[in-house]
Amino acid sequence: MPSTSQEGRKRKRFPAADREGDRDGDEDETVRVQDQLIEVLERNGRMLSAQLEAQNTNFQLDREQRKDQGDCLVAVLSKLADALGRIADKL
Repeated sequence: MPSTSQEGRKRKRFPAADREGDRDGDEDETVRVQDQLIEVLERNGRMLSAQLEAQNTNFQLDREQRKDQGDCLVAVLSKLADALGRIADKL
C-alpha cells in the first residue's frame, strides 16, 4: 500500500530539558497530547489500510466465485437445453 505523506516526514522532537526552558507545563502537555494524537491517527490509518486491503481481497475472491458459479450454471443450462432438444426431436 502507498504510504501517507505523514509517514515520510518525522516530527522534530525536543528533549524534555530543552522544552522546559522554552515552554511552560501547559505547552509541554499540549505537545505530549499532540504526539499521542498523531500516534493514534497513524495507527488508525494503518489499521484502516489493512482493513481495506482485506476487504478488497474478499471482494476479489467473491467476484471469482460468482464468475465460477455463473460459468457452471451456463454449462448446466446448456446441457439441459441440449437434452430437452433431443427429447423434443424424439417426440
